Amino acid sequence: MKKPLLILALILAAFSAYASEASFIEEGREAARKADLAFLWGSDTHHQSEGSYGAQKGLIDEFVSVANGIGVDYTAITGDIVNGYYNRESQERNLSEIREWLDGCKMPVMLTMGNHDDNGWFISGQASVKEIGSLDELFPKEDFFKVALRGHEKEFVRDPKNPYGGWYYKDFTKAKIRVIILNSIDIPYIPKDKGLKYYGQWHYGFCEAQLQWLANKALRFSKKGWGVIVMTHNDYSSSEKIFDRVMRPVNGDIVEDLLEAFEKKGSGTFVSEVEDHNATVKYDFRRNASNEFIASFAGHRHGDIYDYVKGTPHILIAGIFDKQKGGFDLVTVNRKKRTISTRRYLNGEASPERNREFLY
Repeated sequence: MKKPLLILALILAAFSAYASEASFIEEGREAARKADLAFLWGSDTHHQSEGSYGAQKGLIDEFVSVANGIGVDYTAITGDIVNGYYNRESQERNLSEIREWLDGCKMPVMLTMGNHDDNGWFISGQASVKEIGSLDELFPKEDFFKVALRGHEKEFVRDPKNPYGGWYYKDFTKAKIRVIILNSIDIPYIPKDKGLKYYGQWHYGFCEAQLQWLANKALRFSKKGWGVIVMTHNDYSSSEKIFDRVMRPVNGDIVEDLLEAFEKKGSGTFVSEVEDHNATVKYDFRRNASNEFIASFAGHRHGDIYDYVKGTPHILIAGIFDKQKGGFDLVTVNRKKRTISTRRYLNGEASPERNREFLY
């Protein structure tokens, strides 16, 4: 009798999981229908096939299934796509796996680079190997994004001078919202003492080329009525709440100031004299037809943290594979009401206690 009962229990569990997902999808479809923009958002997958650490195929398949079921406009994972604990071969294989699984999405997939993604952790000698590794094991942004964007490059507007730099955007014309992806692990790799002067694992920043692209391309609008959403791994703002014990990316102040200047239709020049991160960025938004900054989304902190910075919500999310507080969110934007709503999906069902609402 035990075997039939076990089979029955498994059937009931599978049906319950299916029903929970179906219920979330049904409610999500209605929420998306009423919104101007809807997207499914997770962060910090840390996928590592060795030891089955981080998000594995089952969780990513669930993410894809919910996204397709609701019919969101796009999906996003804000960095730490892979874990960086082993060598470059492992890192590239793991990234290829998760890219292949995400290819099941019927809508654009927007990925950012995180501090675990350049394999600096492994090279530093503080991961699986306890000695400084060869710089050949580095997985820099250009190589990372050749895999992360593989087969999907034409879906996005990229910097022609840095097509795999990790900064790009996509316009959602019906909603009149531009989603801008920034790379907060845009750092110089300078050899030092058999290793590197800066490791992406612990050092974050935005280079001059990315800042100039943001000022002179991504934030330029010739038509009225458009708004901007920014997504990155490390939030760049001056919020002490967000950066409690965590380092702010170098030149994050310029990103924040550019977005403020965009809103105020300002002009001028921002200068950074930080060692190895020098930047001079001229900007002029006086003739911009649109200047609405809706929100910024990030990961990295593995927590549901938020703050309003100069009136704009900066929203962070817990790691997707955390079974206690993680999962992923359906995010809906209502431009008329100026609201952003998040609905959490965790452990195969809705987790309403983690839903959030923001005004912008």
